[in-house]
Amino acid sequence: MDQEEGLKALDNIVTQFNTYEDFLDSQITTVDLYYLEDETLARQLVELGYRGTGERVKREDFEARKAAIEISRLAERAQQKQKAVLREILERCRTEWPGSGRR
Repeated sequence: MDQEEGLKALDNIVTQFNTYEDFLDSQITTVDLYYLEDETLARQLVELGYRGTGERVKREDFEARKAAIEISRLAERAQQKQKAVLREILERCRTEWPGSGRR
C-alpha cells in the first residue's frame, strides 16, 4: 500500500470512529473478550498489532489525522461564511449605490 492509499484508509477509519477506543473496540471480537476476560487487555493487544480484524493504527496517527480533518472542516466552514459575508456586502453596495460594481 502506498502512502496515499494509507492516508485514505486512515481517513476512512478516523471519520468512521469518534475515538481511538471506539476504533480499537471495533477490532475486538466477542471470542477475544471471552478468552481474555479484560477489555483493556484486548484493546492493548489490538493497539500492539497482536490481535484485531483489520488495519493497525497508532493512537498518535489517529489523533493527528482526526485533528487535521477537523481543522480542514473548520477552515472550509469559515471560508464559506466569509464568502457569504462578502456577497452580502456586495449586494448592499449595489442596492445603496446603484451602478456601483458594474462596468
